[in-house]
Amino acid sequence: MIDWQSVRRHHCAFAILSISAFAISERSIALLIAGTSLSLASWLFTDRWRKRMLPSWAVFLLLLISFVTAFFRVYPNPQQFQIPSTIGILLLFGLVVRMYSRRSVSDERQILMMSSILLVIAALQCSDLIVGILVLCATLMAVNCVIRFRLAASVSDQFPLGVAGGGILRRESAVQRKMMKRGLLEIVGVALFLVTGLTLVIFICLPRNSQPKNGLFGITGRNQFEFSDQISLMSPQRLSPSEIELFTVEWLGPDGKHPPIQEMLWLRGSILEKYNPAVSAWFVRTTSMKRFVISEGGQYKSFANEPNDERMNTFTLRVEPHGLSSDVLLSPWVPISISGSETQVYVLVPSTMEIRSPDHESLGSLSGYEIRVQPFASESTLASLQGESMRDSPLATFPVPAIEDAALKILSGMDMDSTRAQVDPATRWKRNIRIAKIFESELKSDRFRYTLDLRSFVRIGDRDPIDLFLNEYRFGHCEYFASALCALCQSVGVDARIVVGYLASEFDKSSQRYIVRESDGHAWVEIRTGEYQWTKMDPTPASEMNTPPQEDESWAVVMRFIFAPINSLWRDEIAQFDARSQNALVQQTNDWFHKTIQSFWAMIQRTARSAGESSRWISTSSIWFGSVALTLTLSCAAMWIAYRKWQRTQRALGLTRRGRIRTKVALRDCAFYVDALDILERRGIRRPLNLLPSSFAELVRVQHPIGGDIFIEIVKRFYAIRFGGERPDPRRRAEDHALVGRMRQALIVAR
Repeated sequence: MIDWQSVRRHHCAFAILSISAFAISERSIALLIAGTSLSLASWLFTDRWRKRMLPSWAVFLLLLISFVTAFFRVYPNPQQFQIPSTIGILLLFGLVVRMYSRRSVSDERQILMMSSILLVIAALQCSDLIVGILVLCATLMAVNCVIRFRLAASVSDQFPLGVAGGGILRRESAVQRKMMKRGLLEIVGVALFLVTGLTLVIFICLPRNSQPKNGLFGITGRNQFEFSDQISLMSPQRLSPSEIELFTVEWLGPDGKHPPIQEMLWLRGSILEKYNPAVSAWFVRTTSMKRFVISEGGQYKSFANEPNDERMNTFTLRVEPHGLSSDVLLSPWVPISISGSETQVYVLVPSTMEIRSPDHESLGSLSGYEIRVQPFASESTLASLQGESMRDSPLATFPVPAIEDAALKILSGMDMDSTRAQVDPATRWKRNIRIAKIFESELKSDRFRYTLDLRSFVRIGDRDPIDLFLNEYRFGHCEYFASALCALCQSVGVDARIVVGYLASEFDKSSQRYIVRESDGHAWVEIRTGEYQWTKMDPTPASEMNTPPQEDESWAVVMRFIFAPINSLWRDEIAQFDARSQNALVQQTNDWFHKTIQSFWAMIQRTARSAGESSRWISTSSIWFGSVALTLTLSCAAMWIAYRKWQRTQRALGLTRRGRIRTKVALRDCAFYVDALDILERRGIRRPLNLLPSSFAELVRVQHPIGGDIFIEIVKRFYAIRFGGERPDPRRRAEDHALVGRMRQALIVAR
């Protein structure tokens, strides 16, 4: 029985799932609570209780207000990333308002479309596991809603949903209603199966495009799971921090225990030294000096050419990724050895101490790894790690002349003679740190302001963004502060480079680990202060830095550690399934197939060689194996035939929803009737689904009088057992099967 109340109930469930997915993708508790509560209340108030609905003028006024509010939200300075969110909020508000109005068939169609669009926006904005589950459930619910809506709309073009008991199908008998409901469930089941299969095929054959975006984690606030090797200052916008957990870090002291005082960890990622003014972006400087290290699972491999003393001042960093997909390995200064969970090739760039993994081609993020570091490494350790890569390093320069003017203005009154600094290395390092501290103090002063809202940071002509930051706007986030310090230093001959990484400050006492999120992404500067030494400097105002680690022992921490690996698996294996992952999956499948074929062929060869060693074995064992194989084949065929007959009997007798015991009894007692139907079908007489057994028996008698009379007796016996409650004994069952044999003979004679 399909009525409009049932259709509306399913539409309400679909709308609630779509609203929940969108609200979670926006990370808005207010939208989640308000949207789901109002949607659920709409069904209760308009169908279940007083059946109160909004008048047409109120619906129009509310929709107009929502449209005007959304327009003025993006009108002052529209940004591309705001468009999906604004459209989603507008759809959510309009969807809730529509659910409180008196609706026709056309209005129900609009609700389905609005819920579907809202679901698509949620799927495109977020890749979290919860959103993925909601999107999957909502998609399956959408198929159900569309089928029910089409069946309902095909009977009635328009029907007010506020009337109690309004059905669109005429009332039928209990048997017919049951058959209609079973048919609807079968249609929905087949549709869901086809949609799921098609989705799986499309997912594997058409992977998502997960190209990395510019910027740091936590700065864009969108689905950015690849670590970027550049900083772009071209498109200022309003940026939102993200609380998505990327990985956890365990920090162990030289004694193998957790230090009593947990401080912030500066985890270095990519080192950016080259600035391109044409695109206003910092890039990694390419170098041919690389050192390859192969670490077997669980064993440490040193990065140095010569063995180092790791007994003193050596800390251990254990990283477990939960969603970070990158070939860059994060580590504090200075990494001396590495160990992975499996055999892996690692690459060290000696001049920058960057660590990468060229074999990062798996389906998920890089597996966990351990790195031993020496924060206060000796000169000999640094020399063995960096080798000759730093000896002939050229003096830094910056390609924008306006930055040098700004630097000289800040350094007015200071002796800028760089000739002696270039000749005397010791003087050069002292000069570098002294000038860099002056620039750092200038950027940390009250004249500069930290903010994530860069919508008013507008390009003026062809002026460089760093020039505008220093001389015009004087506000920005860590990327602008780091870019300004590095540019000022390089413009006056100070060796400087930008470090892109994470600042780990959130420490969980229960697990003794740091929790690193997207919002912990950070950029700072390193100044060269020795032949092999670089000193960290952070020009970002101290008031905007992450707070020191705090203790957190709430139940949410425990749930987070349980949920984080599952969420990581979802994002790595499903949400980030791109072309690279597709190639890896094909390669793994191909390798498994080849290994399976090779092992099977090797087994056959071994069996053949063993068989050739003894003729007695051939005469006995081969016969035994052949007989066993034949017996198994015949048994499987017999089981398949019996199973097919059991299914056919169930469908013919309508026993799919009966109890197990009653089903077995009916299958045993009514098997003769199914055999009779099979005999008639082989003679070309198939029973139409719309005919009752008695009507079908009359039709058979018209075509075959003698066989039809016997089939009428068979149908009477079937009625007595199936609907009359009769339970025949073995003698009576034999007589019933004898009737089937008489009917077969009569049909043969009639031919």
